[in-house]
Amino acid sequence: MAIFKKKTAPQITDTSCKGHIEAMRKYYRDYPVGNRTLPKPLWIRLHKKDPLNAVYRDKDIIFEKGQIHYAYIIQANEMLFSKGNNLDLPGVILYSSHPFADEYPGFLQMLGNEIAKYKGCPVEEIPEQFREPARIITDEVDRSCLDFTIDIPDPEDPEKMITDVDVHLCSVIFFHKDIPDHVLQSPFVPVIAAPGLSPAVIVLPGEYWTSKVYDL
Repeated sequence: MAIFKKKTAPQITDTSCKGHIEAMRKYYRDYPVGNRTLPKPLWIRLHKKDPLNAVYRDKDIIFEKGQIHYAYIIQANEMLFSKGNNLDLPGVILYSSHPFADEYPGFLQMLGNEIAKYKGCPVEEIPEQFREPARIITDEVDRSCLDFTIDIPDPEDPEKMITDVDVHLCSVIFFHKDIPDHVLQSPFVPVIAAPGLSPAVIVLPGEYWTSKVYDL
């Protein structure tokens, strides 16, 4: 019966970043994905040792046990931002499960921009804390997952710091059929992740999105 109820979109009563993410989580709880088949593009079928195969291995765990978070796209194939693309392609994202990220996900973009500016730079020119993420995005086919924490000034009180904000850098597959209008229109997307249970992350299917574009 739930499949017929899905005709209605998630209901938004609070248009803040936190309001949107909470609405998506509620809608997902009410109408979980269940048994969903994910397409396997040719490039993943030809590379059976590609770590992104974990998406297919762990999809049921992620859909059943995962939580929805905002993610910032550090890099992705340009075709994903072009209308008419019908390919499922990889990209690299940053996300955080910290409550701070529900209200202020823009910090992921600032961090992502800082990492991206060191792409391709000689290692001696990169601050130590950015060397590994810069190496991963420079390689472009490296699927390494990287987990770390950062401290952030409290936007409510700049004299205070919010400490130990978890950040996760990982690769994902963008399934074009699951993206609203089949094209990425913003560097932010909602994802489902289950840290501790699986290294894989899945972009939230489009029927659960509260907006086609997240400008956060």
